[in-house]
Amino acid sequence: MITMGHASVPGNATVAVFMLPPGYCNYSVYQPATPQVVYVGPGTAVSATSGIPVMSTPLNSENFSMGRGTMIYATTGNATASTFQYIISSPG
Repeated sequence: MITMGHASVPGNATVAVFMLPPGYCNYSVYQPATPQVVYVGPGTAVSATSGIPVMSTPLNSENFSMGRGTMIYATTGNATASTFQYIISSPG
């Protein structure tokens, strides 16, 4: 199954942006334009220092989630809002 989406990240906030399904999956995140870097990670404590930066070149990652899956959160780390795209590929 392929899931594609667009996430908006407000300034000065950490928000849940997408859920990775349980089991094995691949996902990619990218910004078609780079207005403001977004940082993503699996927890509400994601920040500019602990998160993975989303750049204009797609960042690919593999994930294996137990239970219900893994929620991915995002922040810009400052007062500027931004957006990014994601693609999730899973067997189900």
